Amino acid sequence: MNHLDKERCVLFCDGKRLDPASIQKNMVGFCSRCQAEMESIAYHICEQNWLVSAKCEREHLVLMRYDMDWNWLGDEDLEISAEAESIPYLPREKLEAVFTPAEIRDMLAYERGQPYTRQNLYRARAKFDRFERLFGIKIKV
Repeated sequence: MNHLDKERCVLFCDGKRLDPASIQKNMVGFCSRCQAEMESIAYHICEQNWLVSAKCEREHLVLMRYDMDWNWLGDEDLEISAEAESIPYLPREKLEAVFTPAEIRDMLAYERGQPYTRQNLYRARAKFDRFERLFGIKIKV
């Protein structure tokens, strides 16, 4: 899934972090779900493509992919990451891709106010940037 950081308009797409090339607001088409006008949120360059994050009046999100000559290649799903996520609300499968079982256990214990191993929490915090880069989700602990 493609994620857009709401505050900084940073796009996490295809395992890459893409800073915005522009955050200019333009009408970029019509929503395929409700037919309302789509407005751009941010423009990004990825390899030989333009990626345009857009939303309609009803907050439907889409990531539009264009070639460098602005020929439309297709649309993809997009989610907005509004703020840091709490560990209990994150998919276990994603956590296990980056963190060890002991790190996950101690992050959960820390959030619940239970005893935890401090070293595991330090190791986990060192991996937060990697988790955000891979999944576009910022963690708060």
